[in-house]
Amino acid sequence: MPVLTVRVSEGEKALLERRARRAGVSAGALVRQMLHEASFTTAEELLEEATRRLGNKSLRVRRR
Repeated sequence: MPVLTVRVSEGEKALLERRARRAGVSAGALVRQMLHEASFTTAEELLEEATRRLGNKSLRVRRR
């Protein structure tokens, strides 16, 4: 099974844990649910989603 590693800030981690507690699942299970909800079958769908989120500062990629 592939592994996805996501870095989140302490505030984002706390928010994720609160949402998971309210949903009655672990934080990992909640993330898996979120990933399964947004399935893309074509590159066009992925491009539309990326365009919609363009400019969202919380999703920016930092240069190394």
